[in-house]
Amino acid sequence: MPRAKILVVDDQKLFATSLEGILKSIGADQISEITVCFSGEEAIKIVDSFLPDLVLMDIFMPGMGGLQALKAIRERHPEVKVVMLTTFSYDTYVKEAVANGACGYILKDSTPAEVLRTVASALEGNTVFSRAALDALAGRARRFNPQKSTVPEWLNLLSEKEKKILLLISKGMSNDEIASALFLGQHTVRNYISAIYDKLNVKDRFEAMRMAIEAQIQTMVME
Repeated sequence: MPRAKILVVDDQKLFATSLEGILKSIGADQISEITVCFSGEEAIKIVDSFLPDLVLMDIFMPGMGGLQALKAIRERHPEVKVVMLTTFSYDTYVKEAVANGACGYILKDSTPAEVLRTVASALEGNTVFSRAALDALAGRARRFNPQKSTVPEWLNLLSEKEKKILLLISKGMSNDEIASALFLGQHTVRNYISAIYDKLNVKDRFEAMRMAIEAQIQTMVME
C-alpha cells in the first residue's frame, strides 16, 4: 500500500503537534506526509487543498466541532477517511460520528502504536472502534434491552460460521484478525462478510455491528 497523507485536527495544540511528531517517528513506513490544524473550519479548507488520505479529528473544538466538520468533509470529499480521536466514548457521539461518515472512533488514551494500527486498518477499508466505543454501544443495547433473550429472525438466516464471524465483527475485530482467529483465508472472510451483509440487509460493517450488539448475540453464539 502506498504511504498515506494524514491530517490531525485538534484544538489542543500541544496534543496535535505531539501526535504529529509521534506518527512521523513511528509511522515513517506508512505515512508520506502529515500536517496539523486546530479547528473544524480550518480542517475543511486544508482538506480541500491537502487532500489527505485520512483525517484524525477531535470531536469537541471551539466554533465548528469535529462532528460538523466530519459531515462537511465527507460531503465534499467522500474518498477521504475520517477517524474520530477523542476523550469521550458516549454512545450518542459514536453513533453520530458513524452516521456522518466516520470510519473509526478511538480514544486519546490509546497508545501511539494503537493509533498507528487504527490508521493502517482504516486505510485498508476497515471500520475501527476502540474497546471503549464498542462498550458504549453495548451499554446502550443493555439499557434498552436489559432482559434481551429473543433470538432475532435474521440470526436464523446465518450459517454457524457466519454467526461466529458476525460475533467477532461486533467485538471490533478486523478482517485479518477474524481470518487468524478462525483459520480462514482473507478472501474467504470477505466472502462470508458479504453474505452476512446481504442476509442482514445492511450496507456496511457498522450497521452489522450495531445489529449484533443490540441483539446481544454474544449470549446466543458460541465462540
